[in-house]
Amino acid sequence: MTNFKIRLQANQNFLSEKEQGLANYLATHQTTVKTMSLQNISDETGVSIATVSRLAKKLGYDNFQELRFSLTQNDAGASKMFEEINETDNVLEMGNKIFASNIDALAATRDLLNQADLESATDILAQAKTIGFFGLGASNIVALDGYHKFLRTERTLSYASDFHMQLMAMTRMKKTDAAIIISHSGTDKSALALAEAGRESGVKLIVITSSLKSPLAQYGDVVFQAVAEEMQFRAEALHALIAQISLMDTLFMLTAIKTEAKDSVVLNKIRKTIQKTRY
Repeated sequence: MTNFKIRLQANQNFLSEKEQGLANYLATHQTTVKTMSLQNISDETGVSIATVSRLAKKLGYDNFQELRFSLTQNDAGASKMFEEINETDNVLEMGNKIFASNIDALAATRDLLNQADLESATDILAQAKTIGFFGLGASNIVALDGYHKFLRTERTLSYASDFHMQLMAMTRMKKTDAAIIISHSGTDKSALALAEAGRESGVKLIVITSSLKSPLAQYGDVVFQAVAEEMQFRAEALHALIAQISLMDTLFMLTAIKTEAKDSVVLNKIRKTIQKTRY
């Protein structure tokens, strides 16, 4: 069950003022909320029961009961998740906190995976004639990682580091193709322009972002959340890279397993070519 605080940070920019107030109340009263009814919470916060239920949905829970269960699970470990690095920490303590935060980001992202999305994305990628990888800034690192991994398959691939080249490549893609777009915020105008171009071309879009409520997520045929916590010395966009790359690795492995018979010739050829460069 993903940490409530992490889900709140990923989605808080897309909450109404009342929903943000309610979310803050839940975050600061975790111990008491687990024994309160929907009506009690409504009375205490001054919002309607419908608002309480709507908040649960916006944060990615099936219902308020699931949200409340998440709060009870957080009681024991929330204080240690994504521990802040302090200037007074020694270098080993800092190193341990960085590793722990990366592990937390992976665990939180893993907990948001579901069977249906993984199967849909795998089918899209396995059937695509061309797969394009799109991302800007730090997200371009993830796009390049995906391009590198999928070179081991027989599909034609598209990748560029420059935005205008990406936009040209997306425009040339067809209904038989698929694109993976990565943007942590999901609000970047350039990423949205890429998604819009893909939609106009009929391309199947797989989106990796931090929130299902982001504008970019609305373009996705399948959307995966990469969760991370912003820290004093480390922006959450950089923190999310390891989770995004792990999602890309998962998509590659699932697709490679599904298309193993077709891809084995390509993979063996690549291995023989690379082996010639080694002593």
